[in-house]
Amino acid sequence: MIGTWGHGPGVLSTLNQIPDEVKIAGLARGLPEDNPQELRKRLKISGDVPVYENIGHLLADAHPQVVIVSTRLDQIAPAAMAAAKAGCHLICEKPLALRHEDLDALYDAVKIANVQCLAILGNCAHPVLQAARKAVQDGLIGDIILCNARKSYKFGTGRPVWFGQRNLYGGTIPWLGTHALDFIESATGLRFTTVAAMQGNMSHPEYPDCEDHCAIILGLTNGGHATISLDFLRPNGAPSHGDDWLRVVGSRGIIEAYLARNTCTLITENQPPVELALPEPINFFADLVRKLRDNPAALSEATVSAFHLTRVCLCARNSADRQQVISVPSL
Repeated sequence: MIGTWGHGPGVLSTLNQIPDEVKIAGLARGLPEDNPQELRKRLKISGDVPVYENIGHLLADAHPQVVIVSTRLDQIAPAAMAAAKAGCHLICEKPLALRHEDLDALYDAVKIANVQCLAILGNCAHPVLQAARKAVQDGLIGDIILCNARKSYKFGTGRPVWFGQRNLYGGTIPWLGTHALDFIESATGLRFTTVAAMQGNMSHPEYPDCEDHCAIILGLTNGGHATISLDFLRPNGAPSHGDDWLRVVGSRGIIEAYLARNTCTLITENQPPVELALPEPINFFADLVRKLRDNPAALSEATVSAFHLTRVCLCARNSADRQQVISVPSL
C-alpha cells in the first residue's frame, strides 16, 4: 500500500481476514509525514512487512501484484501511474484524479500496461443496493425514469487542513459525489451523459475550498435523469456518521434503499410496500483481490466504471464552477 490516509487501511483490514490468500508485500510513504509503522501496529500487520520511504523503493524491491493507493487526493494519480507502469493492478482511493489531464494520463498508463484500476467504492456491495439491483434486473419497476441519491456526512473535527485547498482536495463533488454516482450506476447499470451542478460553502469558512453542500442533475444513457444531493451538514447528534439513500423510479414502481437503516422497499401500483430480502454481506475487497489474482480481465468493466465516475465528477465540478451544463465525454 502507498500512503496511510483515506479508505486504504479499511481495505487492508478486510484482506487481513484472508491471510492464506494474500501476502502484504510492503507499505510505503505517500507523503513524508505518513507513519506506516503506526498503521502496521493498528492493523496488526506482521512486523516482517517492510516499510519503504517512497513509491519507487516499494515497486523496485517488493514487486507487488496489486497496489492500494490511499494518500492525499492530489497524489493519487501520480502514485497510481507509477504503479501501473510497474505492471501492478490498482485499488485506489477516489477520485482517481483531480484534473482531466491527469485522469487521461492515468487511463493511458493503465491501458498500455494492461492492468486494472479499481476505485475504493465498496458501497455497491451493500446489501440494500444489491437488493435494489436485483429488483431492477428482475424488471419489478419497469423502465428506469428517474433516480435520486443522497450522500450526507458529519463534518466532524478531524478534517485535514488541506480539505480547504482546491489544488489538494479537489472539491466535495469529486470526494463525495463519486459515492452517490456509484449508488445509481450499481443499482441501474446506467451511465451518465450530461451534468449540471451547483455548490457552495456556507458553514465552514475555515475550509474555504471545501464545499459543504452540492446539488447535481444528470442525464442517463437511457434518456432518464438523476439528481444528487451532497452535504457535510449532518448534525453531530445524528445516530450515524452518514445518511445515504437511493430512490429509483421506474415506469411500474419505485425502489427506496436506505443504507444506514439497512432497508430496501419496493412500491408498486398492484401491492402495498414490500421490504425486499437482503443478501448476506460479502467481503467485497477480498473478492476483488481474488479476481485480480485469478481473472483480472473480468474486472475490465469495473475499471471503465472507475474512470467514468471520476470523469463525471470532474465535469460536475466544472459545471458548478462555470455555471454551465456539460456533456460527459466517453472514454
